[in-house]
Amino acid sequence: MAASPDIIATGDLTVRRMADTAADYALLLRWLADERVLEWYEGRDAQVSEDWIRDTFSPRTLGVDRVVPCIFSVAGQPLGYLQYYPLQEAELQEYALATGTPAYGVDLFIGEPEAWSKGTGTRLLRALLHFLFAELDAEIVTIDPQVGNVRAIRCYEKAGFARMRVLPQHEYHEGSWRDNLLMIARKPLR
Repeated sequence: MAASPDIIATGDLTVRRMADTAADYALLLRWLADERVLEWYEGRDAQVSEDWIRDTFSPRTLGVDRVVPCIFSVAGQPLGYLQYYPLQEAELQEYALATGTPAYGVDLFIGEPEAWSKGTGTRLLRALLHFLFAELDAEIVTIDPQVGNVRAIRCYEKAGFARMRVLPQHEYHEGSWRDNLLMIARKPLR
């Protein structure tokens, strides 16, 4: 029996590594062509194209980049993108975390707006946190939404992230520097 390609499979939720295939790039292109998605991921002024998608994501899918790209699905329907990556020492310092701490950063978007505000993001992040803590031995997981992304912040809190501090002018988005909110989830004590 072949091993499952899924990184996470819980109930009807699955997370798999994104592949270096036309089909996976087409999913990202479709999702990132939607201005509702771009409002918080990349920006509505982003010049998203097939070439940009391939140039941005192929180093990740090929394992050249430290970022692990994933596609998540519910009941077999692909709904969005998530990525996780080990934090480097400079990032630990920027976030005021102890150097040498096994820590990961995560980013995600739900590419199908009809799936928004239905608990999918919370379920996904809870499953991802369990995976990062149990399988990759992370002690801390960070996420840093823009401070104005209230829906995402609520989702992240429900999933187990706590607000830590504002990161002033942390992200260049839609023509200006935006403040982000550093949020952290810690590995539960045994």
